[in-house]
Amino acid sequence: MLLEAICNGSFYPSEDVNPRDPEYLDAHHKMCDILEILSHKLSGEDYTLVQSLLSTSSTAQCIECEAYFKLGFSAGLTLQQEAQAQLRYLGKADA
Repeated sequence: MLLEAICNGSFYPSEDVNPRDPEYLDAHHKMCDILEILSHKLSGEDYTLVQSLLSTSSTAQCIECEAYFKLGFSAGLTLQQEAQAQLRYLGKADA
């Protein structure tokens, strides 16, 4: 159960995601190909900078995704609360 996984610390959604979207897979393969080319064309120092850029960009994207998730989750909970309040109101209006 999800609740058990959250409580016992075995729920890691950011680590368990394995995108199978063809567009994602294609982009990932292209990125790997480009990195391979750059590793041969750039000096060691320049390639290290590229790797640092990618790492920093990945961190920023993860933080951004987390913020989108929190906003979407909060909006969903708010929508559910509003819908329940509306149903309660309609139920009382009919009585």
